[in-house]
Amino acid sequence: MPARNLTWHDEFDYSPYQNLPSSENWIFDLGTKYPVDDAPPNWGNNEAEIYTNSPANVHVTSSGTLAITPRLSSNGTWTSARLETQRADFAAPPGGRLYIESRLRTGCAPSDRQQGIWPAFWALGADYRPNFTGWPGVSEWDFLEVVNGLPTVYSTLHCGYAPGGPCNEYNGLGNGGVEWSGCDWHTIGFEVDRSVAADQEANAWKNETLSWYLDGKKSFEISGSKFNDSATWEPIAHSGHFLMLNVAVGGNWPGQPNATTLDGEAVQMEVDYIRVWEASRWA
Repeated sequence: MPARNLTWHDEFDYSPYQNLPSSENWIFDLGTKYPVDDAPPNWGNNEAEIYTNSPANVHVTSSGTLAITPRLSSNGTWTSARLETQRADFAAPPGGRLYIESRLRTGCAPSDRQQGIWPAFWALGADYRPNFTGWPGVSEWDFLEVVNGLPTVYSTLHCGYAPGGPCNEYNGLGNGGVEWSGCDWHTIGFEVDRSVAADQEANAWKNETLSWYLDGKKSFEISGSKFNDSATWEPIAHSGHFLMLNVAVGGNWPGQPNATTLDGEAVQMEVDYIRVWEASRWA
């Protein structure tokens, strides 16, 4: 097996210190939708927040971590932050592998004070840009979603078309959730493996896999054989993606925040690092 090469990373330990994450690495999503006419309002999920690039919502801490912090203003408006990598070419090379990893933690508040809080670490297919259309056909990898502070983390693949389709939209194909402890640091991993053996080359795509990991243990896997044709699998496992971090407030899945929902550090997501490795074709 060839060695993995670290091809991209952000450790958030900038020297000299800077308050916001690197603009060389990240794009800030702002407002309540993408800046094109056809983009769905409220980020397509009936979310309640307005995304900003204010240090009140997103900043690099003195400990060298990234904090994304929802805030509730005195007039009842929620704000938060959503970031995308500048790069949109994260992909496993033919015959090789892509591995993405982050160490992060979600909010420390009890679940009965986190109604509507929705942190996520995920990726969208590069073809979503620049028109911000084509979901879910462009493919979406959800590495981590935690809703309402509950002790469950979800990993999901979205693809094909909606409603229905090969990925059972709008739900997607997921692991149904595994145990999660908010406030504790966890390692989230994801691998696209295209390194099939020689005797599998005839239908190589069927033997390729996506694997999700939590603290080093595999929590979910999908192979190309799940699908009827390579045209469905190609945007999922062969095309470039960009990475995303956000903490939404409200939405179709968690429901809207209520009078008991806390804002601030108690419900923020904190990220220690994000790293991406690639391994080339088997020798």
